[in-house]
Amino acid sequence: MEFFLHFWDDLDDAVGACRHVATTALAEAASVSTPLLAWASALGVWLLVPQLRVNAALLAGSVTFFDLYRRLLRLPG
Repeated sequence: MEFFLHFWDDLDDAVGACRHVATTALAEAASVSTPLLAWASALGVWLLVPQLRVNAALLAGSVTFFDLYRRLLRLPG
């Protein structure tokens, strides 16, 4: 019976480590994809709606500025 308790404990530790690695990888992917999605959105607005080109340029510029500002200050999120 004690073998099963140790096995269950090791299995629980392995699952916890895998969950931690998966959530960390997803968080990193989300932080990288956010500026790319904003740039893609701005490019779509720039190409599809000519009267909103100034708004698209402001969107892309502000996303770049705030992302770099956050990285320089090492703010979470």
